Amino acid sequence: MYSCRNRKFYLVWLFLLSGSMILTGCVDLSGSQSTYRKKMPHDAGVTRPHSLKNNTKPVNDGEIHTMRGGLGIFSKGMNQLRDKAADTYHISSQSTMWYNAGDVSRTIINSYYHQKKRHPIILVGHSLGANEQIKVARNLDKAGIPVALLVTVDAVSQTIVPPNVKEVLNVYKPGYVPMFSGLKLRAVNPQSTHIENVNVESLKDVNVNHFTIDKDAVVQAMIMKKVEKVLIDGNRKDA
Repeated sequence: MYSCRNRKFYLVWLFLLSGSMILTGCVDLSGSQSTYRKKMPHDAGVTRPHSLKNNTKPVNDGEIHTMRGGLGIFSKGMNQLRDKAADTYHISSQSTMWYNAGDVSRTIINSYYHQKKRHPIILVGHSLGANEQIKVARNLDKAGIPVALLVTVDAVSQTIVPPNVKEVLNVYKPGYVPMFSGLKLRAVNPQSTHIENVNVESLKDVNVNHFTIDKDAVVQAMIMKKVEKVLIDGNRKDA
């Protein structure tokens, strides 16, 4: 687990790096939505809404919470996933920064116990956001709330997944710098939690680093395919 000192160093380093990239014009901080809403590649392998029309029930019950890491400017892939989930499945889709993990936990808990009907809860995070989503899952575990899917992209410290999480997709890239090196995850209870650890170095046509992995088309397609499966399975049980 990061110490307070290590976390401060991490943020200072990111601040200096982002500052230099802004000055050289490498980073666009305009926040334009058009940069987030990019079309999925045709060969992404993710089913479009019209292909779900034969299901007995539309895939529209569920919620997804994505979480950006660091200063947020390197985790725009989380916003892209939020928008894709909202546009494709018409589910509640939220995106926030890693330091809002407590607020995310409270929001989910309050909503869960006011719902008459349960639906799949999906947590997605990149870098520090991935670390904190694991903490969110732990908070939900203490509240007795199940998580249908946890997606972590290059989690760098938290590696133990609580037993309330049913499915985990962990996409990571090993490295030599600990704070930017993705790690494998493991479950508290492997009988109740299925973890798929995917080292991107084993994937074709994927050339990424810690700061670009969340925006890669192949990685995003993999995540969306998993999200779709969880939503279909979760809604089928309620049908």
